[in-house]
Amino acid sequence: MRSVRFPQLPPLDALVAFEAAAEHESFARAGEELFLTASAVAYQVKKLESHLAVSLFARHGKGVSLTPKGKEFLVLVKQALKDFEENVERIRHGKLRPVRLATQHAIAQFWLQKRLGSYQHDFPEHELEITAVSTVSGQPDETDLALGYFLHDPGRRWQKLWSETLLPVSAPNYKGKDEPVFYQDMHWHDDWRFWQDKFSSIQARTRRSSLYALLLQSVLDGQGAMVGRVSLLQDYLERGELVPWPDDSVNQVESGGYYLYRSAACDDHPVANHFYDWLTAQCASR
Repeated sequence: MRSVRFPQLPPLDALVAFEAAAEHESFARAGEELFLTASAVAYQVKKLESHLAVSLFARHGKGVSLTPKGKEFLVLVKQALKDFEENVERIRHGKLRPVRLATQHAIAQFWLQKRLGSYQHDFPEHELEITAVSTVSGQPDETDLALGYFLHDPGRRWQKLWSETLLPVSAPNYKGKDEPVFYQDMHWHDDWRFWQDKFSSIQARTRRSSLYALLLQSVLDGQGAMVGRVSLLQDYLERGELVPWPDDSVNQVESGGYYLYRSAACDDHPVANHFYDWLTAQCASR
């Protein structure tokens, strides 16, 4: 039934039926999920298509598939239903949903972790959900905040927090300078380019991993060298557990930086904004 107050809005039951049918690409399986018959789901979808005056599904012998307009509409519907559900929970339980932050594994482990402890000690009522990923896109999906390393400014909604400095490092007892083993992060594998001309005689065997912590541990164990990110490894350098490699003449090079993203979805989320401002302030005092 069309709302008199909001005549442009489709019925909620039709949106739910559409979202389920789109996810399953099947009216029958959507019906099983919603405890409806396939024909009932088909009816709701048809009602929605009539309301929008567009075809959301292509019907064929093997079932249904989303049209380009259907795919576009699905993105909007999923976000709208998710936001609505979260706000219902907030009203029901009297609290905001957790703030979602996505960041790279290395940043989470070597920079964010120690700061999270301080934040959650001072603001225990603020709920945070941290997701560690291999890479952070310039257009993050399904997150409120994102913290990532980029060579260049990723653009709108990203705020630069600090610049990064690179330095080849090894454990002080590493002796493999003649035939070194060189550890490289699979996502940051081109870092050695800054020194390859100066140390052109070095022909290293390369070992790669997508886990920065695994590479670091191998280097700390004296098994090889790596290009380290100074802001992440500062404690190890200060304690002398890591030293410049292949010798003290190697220079540090500034390359890229770390940026903090805030999505439009959290503009009205006070905890997300508070955590964003807190992280920004932490970096301003570096």
